Amino acid sequence: MAEGRDLTEKSYWQTLASRGTGRFLVLAALNERPRHGYELARAVTEACDGCCEPTDAMIYPTIRELTDGGYITCRTETQGQRQRKVCELTDRGRAAYRAAAEVWSSVVPALQDAIEAGMKLEAVERKEEVLV
Repeated sequence: MAEGRDLTEKSYWQTLASRGTGRFLVLAALNERPRHGYELARAVTEACDGCCEPTDAMIYPTIRELTDGGYITCRTETQGQRQRKVCELTDRGRAAYRAAAEVWSSVVPALQDAIEAGMKLEAVERKEEVLV
């Protein structure tokens, strides 16, 4: 077997799904209201029922990338002794979110069809195992 990632491992696909949806779900959360980093991570986790749990290593580079691209702005708020950056979408960020939503709306039905076919395959394989 060739070295590299094992595509039979669910963890590979979880990582891939998390990376593929993370940025979109950050934009979606910011479209609802301004949020700081921890709130963004929690919103992404809740939006996908816990299947993607973004870490600081995903959230903060994404915030930096979105800020650098002009998609969000961040302001510093002080709460008690703590300071945190609260991010919100810019007009460019809302346009990016609309574009992403349009693309995902065409991708999701194709994914759903492929998921259903994969689940049927799993059911057939289980049935064959019982017969053997």
